Amino acid sequence: MDILDAQATAALLPFDRLVPAVAQAMLDLRAGLIHAATRSVLPLPDGGSYLAMPCTDAQYAITKLVAVTPANRALGQPTIQGRLLVSSASHGEPLLVMDGSVVTARRTAAVTLLGIETLLQRPPAVLTLVGTGEQARSHAWAMGQRWPGVQLRCVGRNRGQGEAFAAQLSKEGLPGLRALPLEQALEDSEVTVAATTSLSAVLPAHVADTTLIVGIGSFTPQMAELPASEVRRRQVWVDDLDGARHEAGDLLQAGIDWSRVHSLAEALRHPDLIRAPLLFKTVGHAAWDLAAVRVALQPNP
Repeated sequence: MDILDAQATAALLPFDRLVPAVAQAMLDLRAGLIHAATRSVLPLPDGGSYLAMPCTDAQYAITKLVAVTPANRALGQPTIQGRLLVSSASHGEPLLVMDGSVVTARRTAAVTLLGIETLLQRPPAVLTLVGTGEQARSHAWAMGQRWPGVQLRCVGRNRGQGEAFAAQLSKEGLPGLRALPLEQALEDSEVTVAATTSLSAVLPAHVADTTLIVGIGSFTPQMAELPASEVRRRQVWVDDLDGARHEAGDLLQAGIDWSRVHSLAEALRHPDLIRAPLLFKTVGHAAWDLAAVRVALQPNP
């Protein structure tokens, strides 16, 4: 059984294969070909949590184990650490251990890329990224790799934070990221992606109808990085409808009518249903981890 570190895990998950794999996983989940249990959460000392997320299909049985330890922040250590354990579904033998944080970051970005390409029905030319944390970092890299030449703009809590974020990514090899004030960044932007853990809206109350809004940062009912006015007036798509009902604070706090919320799997099969103005909210699902396993263990077509 191979045990992969972060670098080796990332090398097995190129976005040109991971994005279509996530699309297939969405369709398979909808068809009942993928099975996932409700996420288990147990307490750890000092306000920490231990999470287990199992999922199976006809080939693989996987479980992602994640330790969230806020106390590590004061020690200069990662607050989120995890592993993804992969076994054969037929015989049960262990096959692989992958870095859980890398799998989560890359499959989350792949879901965002898929949602943007599906709902726009083309790659974007101008995109605004609101946030400067790890989610924003992984998404900036994913967008640069998936769409070479895309005009990327970033917005931080203040101008200095945004400029530092852009400068650091440029130093690491991702050029062309421009730090701008929010209002300027949103001008003629085809997509704006909110990647924060804010409890209140980080976007203005009105965003142009031609701009696709994507929310990826908030993950509890108490968080809402998208303005309620935009949630209520847009056609809303989610990566996982069941998860969104429990975790998508942006939608819950806006009092969304759930009968008008659609899963992205519907758009994959029926693109004629897509109507602007659009909003895409992601909450994650173990099936997207399974998509990453399929890419890692199955040879290039």
